[in-house]
Amino acid sequence: MIPALSRSLLPLALLSLGLSAAMAAAALGPVPQNDDDPLKAIQTEAIASKGEPRDRPYHFGSQGPGKEFSNHTSHTNRLVPVFTLGKTVDLNSITGENSSYRNAERLQELYGQLPEHTLDPSAEYGDQADLYRLQKEAVERGAKQLFVVLFDGLDWETLTASAIVKSGDPNAGSALLAGELGPAYQADGSLAVGSVVTSPTHSGANLDVDRQTISFPDDVLRGGYDPRFAGRGPLQAPQLDAPGYLRGQSATPSELAQIHDHGGVPHAYTDSSCSAAEIAAGVKSYNNSVNVAPDGSFMTPLFHDLQRDGWKVGTVTNVPISHASPAAFYARNVDRDDYQDLTRDMLGLPNIATERGAPEVPGLNVVIGTGFGQTGNLQALQRRQGSNAVAGNVYLTDDDLAAIDAERGGPYVVAQRTEGANGNDVLSAAADRAASEGLRLFGFFGTEYGHLPYQTSNGGYDPSPGISGEAEQYSPADIAENPTLTEMTQAALTVLGQNPDQPFALFVEAGDVDWALHDNNLDNAVGAVFSGEEAIRAIIDWVEQHSSWDDAAMIITADHGHYLVINDPEALAGSAR
Repeated sequence: MIPALSRSLLPLALLSLGLSAAMAAAALGPVPQNDDDPLKAIQTEAIASKGEPRDRPYHFGSQGPGKEFSNHTSHTNRLVPVFTLGKTVDLNSITGENSSYRNAERLQELYGQLPEHTLDPSAEYGDQADLYRLQKEAVERGAKQLFVVLFDGLDWETLTASAIVKSGDPNAGSALLAGELGPAYQADGSLAVGSVVTSPTHSGANLDVDRQTISFPDDVLRGGYDPRFAGRGPLQAPQLDAPGYLRGQSATPSELAQIHDHGGVPHAYTDSSCSAAEIAAGVKSYNNSVNVAPDGSFMTPLFHDLQRDGWKVGTVTNVPISHASPAAFYARNVDRDDYQDLTRDMLGLPNIATERGAPEVPGLNVVIGTGFGQTGNLQALQRRQGSNAVAGNVYLTDDDLAAIDAERGGPYVVAQRTEGANGNDVLSAAADRAASEGLRLFGFFGTEYGHLPYQTSNGGYDPSPGISGEAEQYSPADIAENPTLTEMTQAALTVLGQNPDQPFALFVEAGDVDWALHDNNLDNAVGAVFSGEEAIRAIIDWVEQHSSWDDAAMIITADHGHYLVINDPEALAGSAR
């Protein structure tokens, strides 16, 4: 039945699986280019005129149409989408009548207080922390494979823009919201669609990485969600006009005054680490935390519990291996920027958190991501990562790599970007060896930009310029020597799915959606969404061949939104591939 699902979603959005553009060939040929790239042209013109007041197909920020291109390059407090597939997942258990936002006691538990203007007796949306419960319930109902796919930074607006560009239909978003996707799967319980709130408990904290302690400044902004300003549903117009509300801690004095004039208060928007940790461990916390609760205690991600129960667990991302989201599914730290320690925790090595009382863990069975070639000097690294930081690679020290390498008696088959070698060949060979020998898999790739190359909205590797005015440029080696997110996902499935009798859980992140949106770059963001869709297809293909939706459960969501505003859907439809 999977083809029916694919057909029903193809023109619409996140689960549209008929993707184009093959990846670069194994040989080091020229970087694919496509001069017929309407969205790149729109993005390039927007950046060239970014400070000028004019009408544009889209803009970023609270300033409204007909003004400058951007006044915001960070996150917002928008609702984000949730898609679930599988007979063991019940999205209704956390939305609608079961929403935490209808229950004052539950909100008090989530936020550590009852946030102002957040209790909503008619809320249909749920809370991101409750996605942890969805995963636990799926396992309790008998799921044997658990998949969490995170599109970092993806809200309904970016999803709608991607759907419009994919389909050429300016009404693709409204068709999606009208429930015209996957009706057969909705009827039999395999597919559900909803939204969740992502706000944290606090906008930040005072951190001591060496001591692993926290405290909160007096002026810290608290979290919450006011549907009057942010909307009661996906793409729903707000009841009250205060667009600065979505900017949270970045709101200007005049925007704050407008919020207060309407009888409201600002609420903090989340960062990626504490947001992903909500999904991983079910507890809201402060921005920059990685499974550390507001009281300073270490939390226990679900992947730890599953591993103790005999499951294999793995993370895959197209951004650095221990960046916010993949780290949050396994590691613990007061600060998301303590990358070397976060990597150690993910690999089961001694680290600052275990030195400060966090329980020791054996490490993930699969860790694949980027960060290869990213280096820093000792002073810079210790300033961000504490006194135990080591000069060299920002994410992985040479000693730690040696300690895990199976060639030196460690538990991981290591695959790294290798000059002149095809990235997928390198990773696939390592995955085959790890599966056949019962070892773990560590994959380490990347570019000078920190993430995998963008395959943008037209399918080529020719990114548009972002808010900085610069566009990333890739060499033929950048394309050939790196696997794609899909190929990373397939390698992880080779290892995790090697024993059909052993359950496993896999986290997959299209992290570069967020990187593109921070750069106010819709062309790159849409291409990143398409890359994530292809990784979802790899998972669905695996389930179709090796399991079923009776035994597999998949949650597809995001950690937060940005501030894309679509002004002219017709213009975006004209940029269809």
